[in-house]
Amino acid sequence: AIYSHLLCAILQKLSANYSEYRKVPGDGSCFYRSFIYSYLEQLVKVSHEEELRLLGALETMWEKFQRLRLPGSYSDLRDAFVGFILECMEQKQKLSVSAYQEWLFQESQNEQKFANMLLYLRLVTAIEICTEVEQFKAFIADLDQGKPDATKYCLEEVLPVEEDAQQVNLTALTNVLQVPLRVVNIDVSPIEEPNIHIIYESPDSSVPTVTLLYRPGHYDIIYEKS
Repeated sequence: AIYSHLLCAILQKLSANYSEYRKVPGDGSCFYRSFIYSYLEQLVKVSHEEELRLLGALETMWEKFQRLRLPGSYSDLRDAFVGFILECMEQKQKLSVSAYQEWLFQESQNEQKFANMLLYLRLVTAIEICTEVEQFKAFIADLDQGKPDATKYCLEEVLPVEEDAQQVNLTALTNVLQVPLRVVNIDVSPIEEPNIHIIYESPDSSVPTVTLLYRPGHYDIIYEKS
């Protein structure tokens, strides 16, 4: 009963600032799926310079990948990701906002195409954690206890598709992509306020901000009232 009361109070507070949310499948990739979908959905409202900025932010990843002992074909996954971003660029130039968003939804139902996008995001996250171990080791129990094997952590906790994203994954990915991310946390606690965590804030206000709704073990997309 206390849980229900707190949840109702939090949801009521949310409705003051947020108009709707989009449910995302509850698999281990819900963070990556909701993050990239929310970002891509907003591309139609910004100039094509944003896609070029994003792709530029990923340019150093191949060189870093080559220095690491991570599995997978970086170039194949990168090509799938870049190809889809370029498709978005092309579609937004010829479609209305609503038509673009409908196109994106239909594309997201192509599981193989989207699966490669999500695998690439996991790989980028792993590359960043393995490259910047000092920055992230305090957030990873094994590394903080003097076992500096970031590769093992990424092989077990980041790359497998069934593994949920920990907060360190959110930080690593947004550090690379430089995409602002806010997480509205309704993990019920004794307070009746939703907790908003700013994971990454961009100095560039033209970059779309991704806002996700988090409840224990799951992320969905949430939309602010305009």
